[in-house]
Amino acid sequence: MEDQYARLLLKAHMIRIVPADAPVIASNCTLWEYEKSMPVAFTESNLAKVFVQDPGAIARTRLLFDRLAEVALDEGQSRSKLAEYVGRPRKDFDGPGARLA
Repeated sequence: MEDQYARLLLKAHMIRIVPADAPVIASNCTLWEYEKSMPVAFTESNLAKVFVQDPGAIARTRLLFDRLAEVALDEGQSRSKLAEYVGRPRKDFDGPGARLA
């Protein structure tokens, strides 16, 4: 994962980390907003993939993203946190313990 964090630091336009203990209801959704067309919200589960343009659903999706913006670290803090993960010394691979792929 260290390589993935480094790639994010170098290539991502914007990074905002939401702490694991933040009081947010997790939701797998995307919101696309366009200049000349209605916004579209997308979510998926094990059973369905849903695209929605209903104004009420769009408003609820925006509220979710507003809440995420409130609890997320700012961009500088997020980049610093990723840099901490990248800069940590690697564990001794010859020592006892679980081996993860």
